[in-house]
Amino acid sequence: MSNDKQYETEEKRGRPIDLSRNKVILETTLDLLAENGYDSLTIDAVAIKAKVGKGTIYRRWSSKMELVIDAATVMSPLEISLMKLNTNQDLRGQLIDLLSVIFLQDNMKYQKAMNAICNAVNEQLDKGMREAFYKRYRNVIESILEPYVKEHRITDDDLELITDIGPALAMYNYRNQTTSVPYVERIVDKIILPIVLKQV
Repeated sequence: MSNDKQYETEEKRGRPIDLSRNKVILETTLDLLAENGYDSLTIDAVAIKAKVGKGTIYRRWSSKMELVIDAATVMSPLEISLMKLNTNQDLRGQLIDLLSVIFLQDNMKYQKAMNAICNAVNEQLDKGMREAFYKRYRNVIESILEPYVKEHRITDDDLELITDIGPALAMYNYRNQTTSVPYVERIVDKIILPIVLKQV
């Protein structure tokens, strides 16, 4: 029996989802995005390369768009950014490090995959990506700014604006691939810090 047929048979019997396959499917999705772009990506191609049945994928993600958004967000360097952050440095340093993790990370496959996503002409995909990254990025930003919220009277509106800046410029960066360390520093010095320190 082929692997595809075996997986499909297992699922028809109602076996529980094997979470160990998720990472393989998500990594395969990024591989194919980097190689072929969003429009050329198919569930069939992901299933074949990941050596799973299509049913295995559809049990986890209801559409190609959901699969792509999950692959981009779950495998994002943002997921491990807090572990890499040096919290002993000042606020400016932490913010620069955070943006550098997002913009300047050296995973070329991920960068190519994100470039493919950002260059796809698909409003629903754009919206889904913004929403998915916003939630994750907001959690990271709040953790960094928590010691400063009371002292500098940072409001929810401030946090929302600061949070918007990161994902928006990240999407721009992946489309244009123009980010450098000085660019990241200007984002922090000219946009984010003036918002945070406006009450001082």
